[in-house]
This record gives sequence, C-alpha cells and structure tokens, in this order.
Amino acid sequence: MKQKSKDGNLRQVKAELERRLVVMRYSEVSAKAYMRIFGWVEDYLNGYGEVDYSKEAGQRFLAEYSLQPENRASQFKNARTVIRRLDEILENKIFTPCFRKSVIACPPRFADCLANYLEYLEKCEFRKSTIECRKRYAKQLFARLPDTVLSADKITATDLYGVFTKHEWPETSFVVARSLLTFLFEKGITKVNLSLCTPRPRRRQTLPSIYTGAEVERLLSSVDRTTILGRRDYAMLMLAAHLGLRSSDIVNLSFKDIDHSAKVIKIVQVKTARPLTLVMNSDVEETILDYVQNCRPKSSSDKVFLGSQAPYAPLTAGSGYAVAKKYFNQSGIATQGRQMGTHALRASYATALIGKGVPYVVVQESLGHEDPESSKYYVRVDIRRLRECALNVPKPTGSFALMLDDLEGVM
Repeated sequence: MKQKSKDGNLRQVKAELERRLVVMRYSEVSAKAYMRIFGWVEDYLNGYGEVDYSKEAGQRFLAEYSLQPENRASQFKNARTVIRRLDEILENKIFTPCFRKSVIACPPRFADCLANYLEYLEKCEFRKSTIECRKRYAKQLFARLPDTVLSADKITATDLYGVFTKHEWPETSFVVARSLLTFLFEKGITKVNLSLCTPRPRRRQTLPSIYTGAEVERLLSSVDRTTILGRRDYAMLMLAAHLGLRSSDIVNLSFKDIDHSAKVIKIVQVKTARPLTLVMNSDVEETILDYVQNCRPKSSSDKVFLGSQAPYAPLTAGSGYAVAKKYFNQSGIATQGRQMGTHALRASYATALIGKGVPYVVVQESLGHEDPESSKYYVRVDIRRLRECALNVPKPTGSFALMLDDLEGVM
C-alpha cells in the first residue's frame, strides 16, 4: 500500500482490491460481490465521517452489520471474507486461500444408528436434499461425542451439553439434533428423550425482502430482449414478478401445465406437492409464447425453459435464483440488506396484493400456501395497515410526566 493521502486511503484500498481481483482472475460475479460489499464499508465509514479504512474500522463494521436483522448469515460470511481481504491489503500481504473443511466421517460405532435414521427419513418421504442435510449434521453430532461414549444408548445429557457448548452450531443443526435424538428415543435406543436437551436458540425474525413496483419494472427493463437468452430470462422473471411463482416451479414448468385457451397455468408445486392454478395475464402469456416460438432450442424435453447451450438441458432450481440475481446486479437497484432472488420477487408480488387490500385468503391461494398464517408474514411490511392498528399514545401522567418536564427544561 502507498502512503495514504490527505483524503484518506479508501480510494487506494479500493483500487488495490480491484487490481487484485483482476490479477487473481476472480469471476465477474465474485468481483461484483466483493465490490458491492466494499461499497457498504465505504458508506459505513462515510456515515461516521471517516476517510481511512483500518482493521479496527473493519471490525466495527462487522459488529454493527451482524446486528442488523435484515442481513442473512451467508451475507455476513461474505462480508467477513471481504474485511479479511482488506486487512491483507493494508498489511501488504497476498490473499490467503480459504480451504473447505474436510468432510466429517461418522464413527463406526454409530454407523448402524445413522443408517437406520436415514432409512426412517426416506420412509417419511423427505426430499433427497433434506436427507443429505440431516445426514451431514447427524454425522457431525456423532463425531463430536466423546470417545468414552461407546454406543448410542450410552449418550447422556452431560455428553450433549459438552458437544453443544464446545462447538459452533448453525440453527439448522439443532433441528436435526432434535429429530435424531427423538428417533433414538422412539426406537428404544435411549431411555430418555434427549431431544429435550437440545438448545432452542431464538430465531431472528427478519422482514421479507420486497421491492417497489418501480424497482420491479426497472429490473425487468434491464433485460436485453433482443437476445435469445434475454427473452428466456425475461419470461422467467415475469412468472416470478407477475404470478409469484417459486424458482423451482418456474424451471419445472412443462407445456402440459399451460392452458392457453383458458389462460391459466396449472401445476403441482415442487415444494409442497399441492396443486396450484394461476390465471395468466396477457403480458405473461406473450413473453412465454415469444420465447417458445422464437428462441427455445429444439428439444424432446417437455420443460418450457432450457439451457442456452448444448445439450440444452432443463434448468435447475438454482438457475432461477441466478437469473434474478444477475439482473438485480445489472439494473443498478440499491439492494443492500435485501435478497436478490426470485423469492424477493415473489415477496414483492404478495406485498403488492396485500397493499391493494386483497384478502389474506386470496393471497394465500395465489401463492399456493398451505398454512393460512403464511401470507400474514408479509403484513409486517404493510405500513398502511400497521398504522391502522397503532394505538394513540396516551398523555403522560404522574412521575413519568414530571420526568419529561424536567428533561424538557434541560434540553
């Protein structure tokens, strides 16, 4: 790093970060993510009237960033990585690589219990991805038990207390631990239900990521519809923004699901396995027809949306998120603290319906929610209705009124 100027070192740190990202051949997506987080750091320092980046300032940023409820754990992890890179720039060090943690193996003495638990999950018809997730955390729990625990029936509350307090655990791992320990108790392997010993950390309640109608239109207008890829992406985004479809349902959409004569889409939702019927407006139908008739590669697949390169395979659920995120970044919308996937468009669609006074039961049916309470999740950002529920502030009386009078005299 060169000696900092009177204007501070932020400009030099930013230039050096950009240079290193290019030299080290970071992908365009990764480079944009790094620079976006650097922009947040820059805004944070400017808010405090600071023009210099320092290691202490970076730690302050992380401390305040983690306290903001709208920031997800994955975003905090990315911010922490960027701060580490900035510290390395200050110290004139090369970027140190981050290696993935080695896969934890299940101790042989617990192998049968793990196999039986996974078989139980399959019989309960859990999704394959869910089973893989639970398998990973179950193996981790077994591996961290003391060597003195020779079999599952010997596990005690004291053993679990040590495991949960000596290691860091994500929230999902506690859900898996409760499920596993309940299974062991119900099968008679443990004499007491040790799931009661599993911590229940209070889950942070976050607000849904929503965008205004103007921001959604700005996102859609950022798509280059003169290209084949742009037309496909535009049709996918329209389904999320105008019908509230999940990414998994968009990429799983088949020709048999679309009834052009009735102007409806009939699907069985991937997430809930519940049927859902949605009315297509003319804009959505036209964008789908435009892609299918003019841009879709020839394929024997019955899926509407295909990859843009040979062998033109159907898209995965992650593709929907990637498409949305691409255009959120490209549109220049200020997304700080908000998600950028198709779920954000789904949430924005639901919030817009509620804002127009659409009954909750209708919103529930439009989104395909099974739980009637699910749609009320979006009420937390409906400021107009929340104001209607607000109580008038009573006039202060007694000692509290006297204290306010005293404060007014001081201020």
